[in-house]
Amino acid sequence: MSHATESTDEQLARAAQGGDADAFDRLARRYLRRGMALAWQSTRSVADAEDAVQEAFHRAVRALPDYDAARPFEPWFFTILRNVVRSMQSKRRRRAALVPTDSLADERLAETAAEPACRDAATTTALEGAIDALAPMQQTCLRLCEIEGFTSAEAGHMLGIAEGTVRTHLYRGRDGIKRALQVAPEAG
Repeated sequence: MSHATESTDEQLARAAQGGDADAFDRLARRYLRRGMALAWQSTRSVADAEDAVQEAFHRAVRALPDYDAARPFEPWFFTILRNVVRSMQSKRRRRAALVPTDSLADERLAETAAEPACRDAATTTALEGAIDALAPMQQTCLRLCEIEGFTSAEAGHMLGIAEGTVRTHLYRGRDGIKRALQVAPEAG
């Protein structure tokens, strides 16, 4: 494994299965940025995304003996990550049910205030509302491709769906935002 750039994911996974920690580190570096983008899109928190990605890598290391290195590593890892994020969200919902509504509203206001403003407040609010009104997969595809800069093929790999399906979600999401923003000024 002297040439890290020439090693495939599957070669690195095989080496990691054999106890080569450096091989797994190289795999982790390859998927860290994509994993963070996917986890952040679902959690909307850098800290939670970091926790999810770290936990996904820990689970992947523990599951390496069961990994079939003849199959692609990428979808296997992103399946683990999606499961970690779902688990985190499920735990959060259970905790949220125990917290008074005012506390949740205060928490969301604090998160929103911490985000950097790139447009005036009215435009940002309208855009966020338009995005939030989209179907969840449209939101995910838009955030990954338009905000994070991933290609539709990369987003498809991360989400476990076909590239064409990502493009369809992008088209419908853009169209939904366009319609919502055209209607918004008249409603206000």
